[in-house]
Amino acid sequence: MREKLDRRVVAIGEKLNELGFELEEDMKELVEMREDIAELILTTKLKKIEYFVEKEGNGVGFYLGDFQITFFLEYGEDEEGPYYEATAEILKG
Repeated sequence: MREKLDRRVVAIGEKLNELGFELEEDMKELVEMREDIAELILTTKLKKIEYFVEKEGNGVGFYLGDFQITFFLEYGEDEEGPYYEATAEILKG
């Protein structure tokens, strides 16, 4: 069961990457903290997940069942170059 969840998290991470955001590690943290989200990822067909980018460009996310999961991004720069920190917001609709 864990392997299937890991594969699905990677697949969702790849879709978010196609939108321009590397959030696979954040996705892994999310499913570790929220068993309900992990269960939905396991039981929802990947083709049914809708992805979006916030208009202002400071967020990216997806719809999963009754949930809207948005990663809000805070941009910065350090000695290694530009980076962004992601904070997940989960809304149940």
